[in-house]
Amino acid sequence: MKDIHYSVNTNKSTKQQALEVIKQLKEKMKIERAHMRLRFILPVNEGKKLKEKLKPLIKVIESEDYNQQLEIVCLIDPGCFREIDDLIQKETKGKGSLEVLNLKDVEEGDEKFE
Repeated sequence: MKDIHYSVNTNKSTKQQALEVIKQLKEKMKIERAHMRLRFILPVNEGKKLKEKLKPLIKVIESEDYNQQLEIVCLIDPGCFREIDDLIQKETKGKGSLEVLNLKDVEEGDEKFE
């Protein structure tokens, strides 16, 4: 906070100040929100079509498996979770499932923190 010359204001809420500080720090430093690791299990007939709709919301696809069902393990931005969940439920009419494997997947340098 010293680098961006930010001083704490007691009249503002802590959440509001934290959001302001994070925004300013993003400009100076490489700060990125931690990704969530998810597993989708989708019916094969709807899976290919749904995968194309999900692609813009997915950061990294780690694995795909086409057996009796389409299974995808991927990383997403946490802000997209609700949109992805709604899309899967609506498009598969409750036949698809979404599982959270990891809430925060963070990599820093050569070390991986989980």
